Amino acid sequence: MALGGIVIGKRTTLRTPTEDDLPSYSRWMADMRVRRAAGVWHQPAMPATWKERLKEQAKEQRAVLWSIETEGRLIGLVRARLGSLEGPPAAHLQHFIVDPDQWRKGYGLDAALALHRYFFDYLDLKRSGFELRADNVAALRIAERLGYTEFGRGHQVHYRDGAYVDEVWLVMQREAWDERWAEKEREYLPLGKAPR
Repeated sequence: MALGGIVIGKRTTLRTPTEDDLPSYSRWMADMRVRRAAGVWHQPAMPATWKERLKEQAKEQRAVLWSIETEGRLIGLVRARLGSLEGPPAAHLQHFIVDPDQWRKGYGLDAALALHRYFFDYLDLKRSGFELRADNVAALRIAERLGYTEFGRGHQVHYRDGAYVDEVWLVMQREAWDERWAEKEREYLPLGKAPR
């Protein structure tokens, strides 16, 4: 479960990472646009270090990592923790990074839709959550469009550019996904439901 399988969107594909992806991962973690927008998954490092990190990821029981590609080009990564120690089965997005050179092209929304279809439709999870920096307008817009709602806020959590930024805590329940996306995005019928 530690390295995700293949999840296909309309324009993007989430696929199992390979060692060839690691130089791009390291480059994104060093890019100040990425570092400003979100927390990074590990610091930039030499390729041998990233190979060790990928091996460690493969051993993770509950955290899943995908590379995001479009038309055969690597454009991002997503990492999520699946399952729940308390309550119903859930997903928690830890990292969702699109190459800054590919921002504002619709890839983030497409990959997010495919990922959440996998969470709610294929895995039958009951909710998904994550945290965002309050000034990450593009990510907040995608989250709102998906159906996430704010349930909490950490005040002045992140310091950069001489000022503090809040952190927004977001959650989407299965019912919100079904209401907004089940008719458009459903790939599999729920167990026990007959096709219309």
